[in-house]
Amino acid sequence: MTAALRRPLVPALLGLTLLAGGCKSLDTLTTELSGKRTYESVPARFVEVAEQRRLPDAGGSSLTALAASLQKPSAASARSLDGRDPLPPGTRELAGAEPLQRYANQILARLLKAWPHAKPSVTIVVTNNPAYVAEAVPAGTILVSQGVFVNSENEDELAFILAHEVSHLLLNHMDADRQHAAQKTVEDTGMGTLLSAAPRSNPDMARNAALIYTTYRTFQDTVAHPSWARQQEDEADLLGFDLLEKAGYNTNVFQVVMERFADDARKQSAKAEEERKILEDQINALMQSGQYSAGINAAFKELSAGPSKIFGEIGKQLRMGHNSAEQRFADLSAYAVREQLFEGAARDKNTVGYEKVVFQGAALKALSRSVLVQRAESLIAKERLAEAEAALKEVAKGGFESDPYLRMTYYRLHTKQNRPDLAVKDLEIAVKSASAPPEAFDLLIAEHRAAGRASQALVALDAKDRRFGGAERGYPLRIRLLVEAGRTPEAGSVVERCRAVRGPLVRECDDAWSQATVASLSRPQ
Repeated sequence: MTAALRRPLVPALLGLTLLAGGCKSLDTLTTELSGKRTYESVPARFVEVAEQRRLPDAGGSSLTALAASLQKPSAASARSLDGRDPLPPGTRELAGAEPLQRYANQILARLLKAWPHAKPSVTIVVTNNPAYVAEAVPAGTILVSQGVFVNSENEDELAFILAHEVSHLLLNHMDADRQHAAQKTVEDTGMGTLLSAAPRSNPDMARNAALIYTTYRTFQDTVAHPSWARQQEDEADLLGFDLLEKAGYNTNVFQVVMERFADDARKQSAKAEEERKILEDQINALMQSGQYSAGINAAFKELSAGPSKIFGEIGKQLRMGHNSAEQRFADLSAYAVREQLFEGAARDKNTVGYEKVVFQGAALKALSRSVLVQRAESLIAKERLAEAEAALKEVAKGGFESDPYLRMTYYRLHTKQNRPDLAVKDLEIAVKSASAPPEAFDLLIAEHRAAGRASQALVALDAKDRRFGGAERGYPLRIRLLVEAGRTPEAGSVVERCRAVRGPLVRECDDAWSQATVASLSRPQ
């Protein structure tokens, strides 16, 4: 690309960035890349200036309105305590966790007394995730895993975790993700317009412009946005620490929490290194066995990802290195020393009260049931079916026989035991629950279809659509089931509705129609 052609493209890209992100995101990126710590930019107690740093509501901004007119914005990400993990798909609420939720709500109310501004409505949900993780998600919800309750040593540690997560909500960090998604939509659409306007007689211009924008997009997604997210984690640490201290808790517990995450980071790093070593060994084995072409292709596949990997590594360092558990501990320690917050570190921790709530009575039963279900899953995988059945019978006591996740585990057990009637019955019970996940419906549909019960599979598909919506995505499956049930005219009507939707789904519907009708001709009448 000549300099003359390159000059108008660079200002256009920068203009899109400034229009969408504003100067604040650029200032934040400069701060992150310069290595300046977030607490150093706050001259006083963070809680005293937190309202000034609260992000504006993205819902009413011109950027999100423009993005919405171009394309539906992506859902905001979860904000996890370690600043890295998104909300896991298939998160399950812990059955019978009401005592733990009440306890967490009491702690949260105590923490929010120190917040001098309007207090938001917050919902706490206890999940059955055994990992040590908590997450703030949109709509004012905080997810706390059972692993946090099991592994925390006292109320003060749980309070710090809740203080950190509610700080994300108080500072409106969820809207930063909406803003980022909206910015990406506007920029991508703008770049598409620019490329479509490129002269057809000069394909090199369009190709080079696309290359420049791809590099820019990669930088934004892997460096700039993680840098912004990193500052949000720092802010949540600082505000959470202040809420903890003002609520009268022991503030030294943040050291224990950070040590847990440091250990997790080391495990993740070791896993990544193991995966890299496996790939390297595979390439070497291919080359040594004479499969040079396959080995070279595998190596070049790695090399072709070079720019993305470089940017990804920079982003990882910004998010995981500069914002490592060790660095966060150092920052909070320096902040406490600067503000002379020494009294909180000497306060007694509430261990006795914590153990009384969490490890006795109804709360302990809820945790025990979840652990037993996970134990049963492990035993089923190991073909130790009698032991798994005994564990599940213990879980089912106390009115939890209809819990959808328990029934899905029973389904896996009965499938292994070659008891298909019981397996289907388990799924039929599961889908009646209001908390049944889509997976339960999918399994029931698949079981009915495999047994030649297409009409019953359609009933289950109808129930899933009523519960979760998104009927269009199920058009291809519905077409197949209608043909299999001998309702070909109805299937044809669904094909027409699908074609009206347009997009890649049309191809899936057409394939489903042609494959199902051909298969129906080969079936005996």
